[in-house]
Amino acid sequence: MRSAFAAEWRKLVGHHKAIAFLVWIYPIGALMIVLLIQILPALLLEPVREMMAAEPIDWTEDLLSVWNAMNGFPGGTFLRMPFIAFIAIAFAGEYQWGTWKNIVPRQSRVALVLAKFLVLGTLILLALLLTSLVLAGGGALRAALFAIPFGPALADLEVASFLRGVGLQVLVTFANTLIVASYAALIAMYSRSIIASLLLSVGVGILEFASSLLLLIVSQALQRPNLVNIIVALPTYNLDNVRSWVVEGVGSTFGGFPGFTAVPPLWLSVVIVLLWLGGLLGGTAVLFRRQDINS
Repeated sequence: MRSAFAAEWRKLVGHHKAIAFLVWIYPIGALMIVLLIQILPALLLEPVREMMAAEPIDWTEDLLSVWNAMNGFPGGTFLRMPFIAFIAIAFAGEYQWGTWKNIVPRQSRVALVLAKFLVLGTLILLALLLTSLVLAGGGALRAALFAIPFGPALADLEVASFLRGVGLQVLVTFANTLIVASYAALIAMYSRSIIASLLLSVGVGILEFASSLLLLIVSQALQRPNLVNIIVALPTYNLDNVRSWVVEGVGSTFGGFPGFTAVPPLWLSVVIVLLWLGGLLGGTAVLFRRQDINS
């Protein structure tokens, strides 16, 4: 397994253009926001500096902002699209370039596919970690340059609670990444095309969001508002519900949708997420093990 992980790491990092534009674009984009949107206008314009000085900087919010955005439902669906594109390349590219034929005889198929999932998840988490550090560092730099109040001090922070919140966000993101990667892998196994895998994988994410809107329309038309509660079976909602229970102390209300009342308890959402993960990862591994890659 270790050798499979190392081989997948070298292979995926070796896709220089794809990883630059689809993965590293997040920390690079955050750096551009800090320099061109936050710092440069303040250097040039006095009113901007005065406006910034009136709003204290909370580094904990900056550190968690990208994780909150990525894990939010349904907005995180669209923010993850570059990652989905990279995942599609990672799986479908093996078929399109015929590289499975050279790799499979040397490794267990299950180990190969699990290693690819782990490498993809690790790369995406690393990109988001760098993004959060860039945003938090940008806040510290603005505070130093323009004498903006900066906090909270570590002495005033509940460190254990904060670290639990950060750890939860990372775990939720990792689980979400594995679920999205499973969609892309299953589609790639049938389509064997990067473009088809990319479009259909993005389509699955959009469909999950669109289904909630469709349920809302149908529930209102039929005057059965509780129909929107069906959305609690989807993994994305349950990941957001887990985050909401732990971070905010209450379940996710699905953006305040009319008629939505079925907020599951924390334990039930955890079970649903684990069932989705087990089913998708296990199904992908079993399908790949039985697949004829030479056809």
